Amino acid sequence: MKLLFLVSTALLFVTGCQTLNTSQSSAKQDQGLLFQVADIPVYTDEFTYVYKKNNFNNDSAFLKSDIEAYLDLFINFKLKIKEAMALGIDTSASFITEYDTYKDQLKKPYLSDKAFNDRFVREAYERYKKEINAAHILIRLGKEPSPEDTLQAYEKVMEIRNKAISGDDFDHLAKTYSEDPTAKSNGGDLGYFTSMQMVYPFESAAYLTPKGEISKPVRTQFGYHIIKVRDVRPATGKVEVAHIMVRTTPSMTAKDSTMVKNRIFDIYDQLAGGMDWGELCEQFSEDPSSRDKEGRLPAFGIGRMPIDFQEVAFSLENKGDISDPFTTPYGWHIVRLEERIPLESFESMEPSIRSRISRDARATLGKKALIKKLKEENGFVVVESVKTRCFALADSTLTAGSGSWQYPDSLQWLAEDLFNIGDKPYPARQFLEHTKKNRKPATYAPARFMELLFERYVEEQLLTYEEEHLEEKYPEYRMLLKEYREGIMLFQLMEEKVWNKAIRDSVGLENFFASHRESYQWKQRVDARIFSAASPEIIKEIKEAIGRNDSLELTKKVLEAKYNKESTLNLQIEEGLFEKENNPQVDKVPWEKGLYERNEGDRYMLVQVRQTVSPGFKKLEEVKGLVISDYQDHLEKQWLKELKVKYPVEIQDRSLNRVLNELEKNRT
Repeated sequence: MKLLFLVSTALLFVTGCQTLNTSQSSAKQDQGLLFQVADIPVYTDEFTYVYKKNNFNNDSAFLKSDIEAYLDLFINFKLKIKEAMALGIDTSASFITEYDTYKDQLKKPYLSDKAFNDRFVREAYERYKKEINAAHILIRLGKEPSPEDTLQAYEKVMEIRNKAISGDDFDHLAKTYSEDPTAKSNGGDLGYFTSMQMVYPFESAAYLTPKGEISKPVRTQFGYHIIKVRDVRPATGKVEVAHIMVRTTPSMTAKDSTMVKNRIFDIYDQLAGGMDWGELCEQFSEDPSSRDKEGRLPAFGIGRMPIDFQEVAFSLENKGDISDPFTTPYGWHIVRLEERIPLESFESMEPSIRSRISRDARATLGKKALIKKLKEENGFVVVESVKTRCFALADSTLTAGSGSWQYPDSLQWLAEDLFNIGDKPYPARQFLEHTKKNRKPATYAPARFMELLFERYVEEQLLTYEEEHLEEKYPEYRMLLKEYREGIMLFQLMEEKVWNKAIRDSVGLENFFASHRESYQWKQRVDARIFSAASPEIIKEIKEAIGRNDSLELTKKVLEAKYNKESTLNLQIEEGLFEKENNPQVDKVPWEKGLYERNEGDRYMLVQVRQTVSPGFKKLEEVKGLVISDYQDHLEKQWLKELKVKYPVEIQDRSLNRVLNELEKNRT
């Protein structure tokens, strides 16, 4: 959550605060000094970079007044950073843990082979242009299978493939032999899928197998598969739909389930009769995330929704088409097609594809390419004679399940270099000690296991060496690290000094509220009930009950039980205190005590105004969230005044004028 906060909230400067390279000469630093917060200098290059970054594609912002206003905010930011450092926030255990977590995330793009990954990105996009309908049969393998187990699984899957090629029904073979738990019921059917929805080896095999044919065995982390490609079609892109949903739960009684089904069909009949979609959705849909948006859902593609929902949505052809009621595990739905969206351009999809590739099996292949690249860039050289001696020490205790593997500690050649990365030597003893600490029981022969340990050790050292040099190799990475470092400091400081303080300080909050009562007032309100009925007869009967002043008969529970036996659409009731624009029906009638009838499409409305309520002060509990927010703003302003006294700020006018002139040139 804090990462999202740093990226997307009002911490305007977290995204750009960078300092100049400390290798600059003293004279150049003095010339570029913009202002100083106590003993911390801030240079013109930093402010210019920050301002441009936060006003990218906003040329109208490059006015002198805008820049000066931004400078004030930037100084406030630096004051807070100075205070955070003075309090030792950047040395606390919680800060270091969080910073290291983000650092691990930020370095990932720099620890990859870009050219190699670019190839994967383009391949993934080309595959997005097609959708595959396939079935598969799986023969499982463990994480570290023996050669014998691997061969046995391969021969078994080949035998099944030969039966399929000879004409045996694939569905029957899947139900009989597949070790995918779902195969017994679905015959291995996977439906339609597209790029990035299956593990990479499986995806590649599916896309490389012609329609109607069966793939050769393909190995994934789950075992061996054979894939029958049943259909290949052009990408259907995405659809945007709206839906009206009535929820069901597994624990529902048969009676309740029937009532839900009847309700959705009542809604469908109303739609067929011309009733407005938006009104019905607002009144009856039980999806709170979409109800106020006429049921509209974010656009989605194949494989992103429950299969039943997906199939119905993609079956609609024309904008405005409405489906019959249908069920999913979430309840009953009616879907309306809003828009069909073709496959996006490569440029639009590239960032998300690249992000997903970094998290799937392609990343392993990318890592191998990176290791090869780092070896070449850093002049990686293995001393083969020393490596041979190390490998000669491998024996059965290296791979044993118990005991400890030892080697003669007196060997003089253990101090010799096993390999070099850049200008850094790695002695044989260091590798052997690493091997001793990291070995585990293995099914491999000792020599082969030693080879694997050596490969992993070399990879670890190459990556560690690269990490140690990232900041000097990539200036943008160094700036990004500082960006997150200051962002985390600021977040923790604001929590302590403003946000949590406002929540905990109940006395201060009450005093603040008392001194700002005029800011928290109700406007004129009306106490009203709104009756929305399917027929004028219902409205007539309710008016008569109101005339009799029968309060028991007029309760919401009693009325809905009376009129909604056949359909939940017959009568809807809303009641309470309303300000202007709280309720459209209340806004359309006079705010005087009385009964007001009106029609709204196919609905018959009755608004009962019981009394008007004069403007007045709100109670703290009624607006506590807003008051806390305002109190936080108040505390922050007071705190900034204290920081400006505590840490004097000296602005260099000549430098500021130079920055203003430079930035104003960006205006168009």
